[in-house]
Amino acid sequence: MEASTSTELVFPPLWKRIGAYVIDLYFIFMLAYVLIIILPEPLADRFRLAIFALAVLYEPICNATLGYTFGSFLFRFRVRDSADISKKLPFHRALLRFVVKALLGWISFLTIHSDPMRRAIHDRAAGSVVITK
Repeated sequence: MEASTSTELVFPPLWKRIGAYVIDLYFIFMLAYVLIIILPEPLADRFRLAIFALAVLYEPICNATLGYTFGSFLFRFRVRDSADISKKLPFHRALLRFVVKALLGWISFLTIHSDPMRRAIHDRAAGSVVITK
């Protein structure tokens, strides 16, 4: 990406990114809870692993297919490939982004103010950038 292109883009502030993250955590928790509640107990027991997998893979699947999660949709930003912002992240890089973010937690966001494109550590690891729609 050229330096002149990055000045035309708007990158969301840290508080919006954390807000979207909190909304996504709540959304995932509520989705898993509702699925477990509405399924009959024997069926819920059989599908607990699948529900857990859905909760874990929610963010990478959404970012790879849609380019956003529910939280980032509400805050009007998208996750894109930093080399070509017209492209979404491929699933394997969206998964890497999620794993690094999950392992580092809030520490991953420490680099956001020192990066010209406001990329967190997990964005740098996956080659992604978060832009305002």
